[in-house]
Amino acid sequence: MEEEQDDFVPHLGREYQTLDEAWSAWRVYGGRIGFGVRLSYGHKSEKDGVITSKIFLCSCEGKRVADKRDYMTKRPRPETRTGCQVRLQIKLNRKTQKYKVVEFVSQHNHPLQPPGACYLIPKVDCNNGLRDVQKQAMKYGSAIAMTKYFAKRSLEDPSFKIFEDTTEEGEIANVVWTDAKMIVDYARFGDVVEFDTTFEINNEKGVFGVFVGFNHFREIVIFGAALMCDHTKESFEWVFTKFLEAHGSKKPITIFTTQDGAMGLALEKVMPDTRHGLCTWHIEQNCVKHLSCYNKDGMNITGDFNACMYRYEEEKEFEDAFNALRRNVDVIVTWLDFIYGSKEKWAHCFMKDAYTMGMRSTQASESIKSDLKACKLDIHRFLEHFDRVLYENRDKEVKSEYNVTSKLPKLKWNVPILREARKLYTPKVFELFQAEFELSCSANIECLEGNTYTVVMCDIDNETPYKSGQVVWTREDQTVLCSCKKFEREGILCWHALKVLDREDICHTLNFEFLLFQHFL
Repeated sequence: MEEEQDDFVPHLGREYQTLDEAWSAWRVYGGRIGFGVRLSYGHKSEKDGVITSKIFLCSCEGKRVADKRDYMTKRPRPETRTGCQVRLQIKLNRKTQKYKVVEFVSQHNHPLQPPGACYLIPKVDCNNGLRDVQKQAMKYGSAIAMTKYFAKRSLEDPSFKIFEDTTEEGEIANVVWTDAKMIVDYARFGDVVEFDTTFEINNEKGVFGVFVGFNHFREIVIFGAALMCDHTKESFEWVFTKFLEAHGSKKPITIFTTQDGAMGLALEKVMPDTRHGLCTWHIEQNCVKHLSCYNKDGMNITGDFNACMYRYEEEKEFEDAFNALRRNVDVIVTWLDFIYGSKEKWAHCFMKDAYTMGMRSTQASESIKSDLKACKLDIHRFLEHFDRVLYENRDKEVKSEYNVTSKLPKLKWNVPILREARKLYTPKVFELFQAEFELSCSANIECLEGNTYTVVMCDIDNETPYKSGQVVWTREDQTVLCSCKKFEREGILCWHALKVLDREDICHTLNFEFLLFQHFL
């Protein structure tokens, strides 16, 4: 009987199913013994976002921080902190997925409240018992204001879709929404998507994420938006699942994100067949942060890393260069090991066969980000401001459509393939195509073995940044494949292939529609 009465007392080795269960047990223990409780810091795994440890304290822990303005206080508040050392620390057991007590200190340095006075313990301490997700959800501001905003959008647009994820307490935790234009744009241009969560809502401290891509004008289109309470794997899984549901379960071919372990795990589960690329811009920033201090004695370590990211075509070239980079650094750099583990998502030699439309980062969302960064508004006004940015962006597309019919890009060479391409491509894409054609005019076919051509750039000084390409031309079915894989990656024929087609006299006929990628038409 005595053992049952003491069952609420923590002890080393005791296990709890969840953090909530452990926190509830600590609150019960504090209430029965006669002291207030509060949360301290914890640790979260960078790999999957799971909380791996947590410390619960007595409310009298610590000391009040001295304030230089104290001498001005006429009626100072009573001291409530005594430096009490009572604590309970739990850690996650990955095998059992339970939280185990690894430290328990029970000796207080202050009087405890008698049983009849426990109700006087300040309620603020009890409020710390709210689940972390609920507290995060509250930061979104008024749920009523959000509901009114989305209700208004639904009335304006019958195709408007909104998905809400709520906590057990009924608070809004995560939201995903799309409108009619987003759905149409994604159906046409949603093969390559960027998901950027580096926005912050200033007053609410929520996470705002936006799904974006490029249209046939190489301009930004928005496929959907999300509000999240945190960066956990569970939140990302929910957001990705609802985004796909809004778009009829169509998954992108490739998606680019920032480097986030929890997000990566969520993508593996929700979109296992989608190619995942990491934002190279953010990797470059981290490279400068972690490696620039080694740029000395004539060594350019950051330049060597950028070469690993962009220059090498073959995996062996990359591995040799990266190993040389490690040796030159001559110390263990944790970041190098960390980033090497995801090399398939950022190094050109691994990503060159991924369909990316030329994207290597979350660059498409940068202009939207610059418009929203200046926005210091509450959640409701932020959403209205996002709508304005959205409509301004769509207005640019309307102007581009007008320019297609009223303005023609200038031809540098009056040849059939460029004249026909100008009719089929939008101006921006035509400029890219014409640039490749211009390069092909300065190239040579070095050798021919069967139907395989080696195409090189003419360069007497051997200083060209352009690499040779192996082109396979099959006359029977009129297909052309190049080792640089630019067409597979960006949808634009490379100068290697165009040189071979010119030699085969294909560039001077009009039977080349198979060369033009449908996404850009």
